[in-house]
Amino acid sequence: MQHSEVFSTPERSMTVAPTRVTTTLYDVMAALQTVVEPEEDALVVAIVAAWLRSGRLRFPEDATIAA
Repeated sequence: MQHSEVFSTPERSMTVAPTRVTTTLYDVMAALQTVVEPEEDALVVAIVAAWLRSGRLRFPEDATIAA
């Protein structure tokens, strides 16, 4: 059995995905909450922290972050 027979190659979309989406940190965390199990808040925080460290999620340069 050939590899291509087992796993089909998905169609490649030629539409251009947006390179930037502007949203709130709350909306990002709320979206993550919808896909994790209840009581897994630590996982949501870990994902957001990893995205911030990697640069996949960034604050605007003019943002003021209050502690």
